Amino acid sequence: MNDSKRIAIGMISHETNTFSPVATDLESFAGQRHGIVEAGQIIADFTGTKTGIGGFLEVGAEQGWQMIGTVVASATPSANVAASAHTALRDKLTGYLNGAGTLDGVLLHLHGAMLAENAPDAEGDICRAVRAVIGADVPLVVELDLHGNITPEFCEVVDGVIVYDTNPHIDAYERGLEAANLLAAILSGDIKRPRVYISKPPMLPPTINMRTAEGPMVKLLERRREWESGPGIQNVAVFPGFPYADFDGAGTSIIVTATDPELGARCAREMGQLAWDMRDEFLKPLLSVPDAVDEALVLIGEDDAHGPPVVLADVADNPGGGGSGETPELIRELVQRGAQGAVACLWDPESVEQAFALGVGGEAEFRLGGKASDLYGEPVVARGVVRCLSDGIFVGHGPVVRGLTVRCGRTALIDVNGLKIVATTVRHAANDQGYFSVVGIQPQREPLLVIKSRGHFRADFEPIARTIIEVDAPGAANPNLSRYNYERVSRPIWPLDEDVSWEAE
Repeated sequence: MNDSKRIAIGMISHETNTFSPVATDLESFAGQRHGIVEAGQIIADFTGTKTGIGGFLEVGAEQGWQMIGTVVASATPSANVAASAHTALRDKLTGYLNGAGTLDGVLLHLHGAMLAENAPDAEGDICRAVRAVIGADVPLVVELDLHGNITPEFCEVVDGVIVYDTNPHIDAYERGLEAANLLAAILSGDIKRPRVYISKPPMLPPTINMRTAEGPMVKLLERRREWESGPGIQNVAVFPGFPYADFDGAGTSIIVTATDPELGARCAREMGQLAWDMRDEFLKPLLSVPDAVDEALVLIGEDDAHGPPVVLADVADNPGGGGSGETPELIRELVQRGAQGAVACLWDPESVEQAFALGVGGEAEFRLGGKASDLYGEPVVARGVVRCLSDGIFVGHGPVVRGLTVRCGRTALIDVNGLKIVATTVRHAANDQGYFSVVGIQPQREPLLVIKSRGHFRADFEPIARTIIEVDAPGAANPNLSRYNYERVSRPIWPLDEDVSWEAE
């Protein structure tokens, strides 16, 4: 144990969807679950939490490090980050580093797919700014989300990269521990200072089939563990990427942290080739809105609506991937068909305020959803009854939101002929059963659940669901990438282009 080590920690995280209709400014970060936390307050707020920052702090306590807080800020995925917001957060981070005096190491929890108006490779920009302050000799280790779009320029300025092993993401804390233990090994001399190697096959897979419990990620992670089992390689990070960020660094990458240069480069090449060879396995067909509703209603009818719920996943409108969380087409179909069940959570401050003005039991015509943009459908006009009003605050119990206080803002339950719609004033993906129970709904007792999320919801809802049906509906995160007008992605790239060839060098 070395009591003299001084380690700075921080977090700036955003998954940027260029096609999202929701703007991203500094308030987008300030208004989130924990707001923007600075300096010593980070230590107070995150010690003991099962978060990436909590993992940093736990190892720091074990090592006897002096932990120095900088800034912690994250925002729900949305459109390109305003230049003013990116600059403010980056400069706040480097300002604390400049004022910290001599440092022995830096641990950052970033995302990997943040795209700012003035910095398309935002994580690379942040890490270059950090390196300019701390100098060449201070190790910098970074924890990232596996949906990151990683560039060679980023790899040149960091000493280690640790990525989430799970999707749904339930291991941010464990990866925080891993990142901090890697830094500890570097500082103690247990390993020599590693380098970071990258392979980038020209592929831009949709996120729909990036789950780590099935599909191509299983094979990639199995091979990754084989590489990590030998000496010379500290970590192999598999980034299938985030395809909704339109810039020339978007797409799949393999990042290898290694003390053996030959092995590190060879591992990156082989893993990149493996990802390329199985690229078609990332594709997955989805049902249209009418067909998905047909299938759901048939399943419910077979069991007289008394079995476990059927879940319709509105994956294209996933707020966790930049969707607005309020596209109306799936809800419109359900209302027209007289479906019974519950929807969570529809981001619709206008309808919430209308419900609060009416009060519980009030009835009126609502314009539900469809307000953020006219690209994905007009509002659903329907008569509804206000069944419950809530402050929207709950503590998450599922694997993704475990132990965290969630704030949905003022929240209303609007009943449209038996279709119960949970409308919120704060935009969230419903990745915990609490998004239903906050207004008194018991999701396991509903015949049908509609969830605007791509995959993280599965961690809490798969155990109670009869089946999950993924729906091809309008939205900013649809798996059919041909829906979007890419202007900056490097071309040719699979699957946007035909006859793309590549071989790892």
